[in-house]
Amino acid sequence: MPPKSFETRARELASAFAAKDYERCSRLLPPLKVTLSQLNILVPLLSSDLELLAVARDILEIGALTAIFLRDDLLFSRYIAQLSPFYAMKDKIQPPSSNEKKLIALRLLLLLSKNDIAEFHTELETLEDEADKDIYIRYPVMLERWLMEGSYDKVWKATTQRSEVPAEEFAIFADILVDTIRSEIATCSEKAYPSLPLMNAKHLLFFTEDADLLEFIDQRGWSVKDGRIYFPQESTDPLESGLPMENIIENTLGYARELETIV
Repeated sequence: MPPKSFETRARELASAFAAKDYERCSRLLPPLKVTLSQLNILVPLLSSDLELLAVARDILEIGALTAIFLRDDLLFSRYIAQLSPFYAMKDKIQPPSSNEKKLIALRLLLLLSKNDIAEFHTELETLEDEADKDIYIRYPVMLERWLMEGSYDKVWKATTQRSEVPAEEFAIFADILVDTIRSEIATCSEKAYPSLPLMNAKHLLFFTEDADLLEFIDQRGWSVKDGRIYFPQESTDPLESGLPMENIIENTLGYARELETIV
C-alpha cells in the first residue's frame, strides 16, 4: 500500500496541473517518482498492482505534459520512454489512458521538428492504422507528408493557425517545426541564389514582422544592401553541383512557384 503522503502529493500534482502551475508540478514530480520506484511500479510488471499502475501512468503523463509546457523536450522524451511499457500493457491497466494518443502524437511531432525522419517512421510503423483514425496522430503524419511534398505553405498554416492545431500542447512543438522549416528554406536559398529581394525573402521565410526577418538575417550572417539580401557564396556557379538552379529549389523545397516569382 502506498503511504498517505503519496496519495496527498498525487492529488496536489493533479490540482497543480489543472491550475496550469507547471513550476509547482515540476517540484512535486521528483518525490512522487521516488515513491513509485520504492513501490516497484515505476516499471510496470504483470505481477504489479494494476490499480497502482494506473496511478503511476497518470503521474508520468502529467510529467510528460508538464515538460512540454516548460519547453523541455529532453525531459519530455524521458517521460515518454518511461510511459512506453505502460502503454504496452494498456489492455490490462484500467481505466484506459485519455492522454496516450496525444502523447504519442506529440512524440512524433517532436521527432519531425528535430528532422529525425527515420525515427519518425520507425515509431509510426508501430501504430498500424492509427494515423488515419486518431485526430492527434493524424496531425504530425499530415505535416510530415506535406513536408516531403515541399508544401511548406500548408505546414505553415497548420502550425500557426491555432484552429488547425488539435491541442494547445502541439503549438509548442509546432513553433520548433516552423524554425526547422525556415532553416531548410534559408539553406536552400543560400545555395541557389547569390541574393534575393528583401520583401520576397520575408514572404518565403514566413515572417510577418520586419524586425523578426532582420534578426534572422543577422543570425544567418547575411548582408542587406539596396533592398536585397546577399548570401555568402562559396561558388558563383549554380550549376557546379550538376543540377540546374530550378531543380535545386524543386527537389529541396518543393516551393518552385513562389521562388520563380522572386527572380
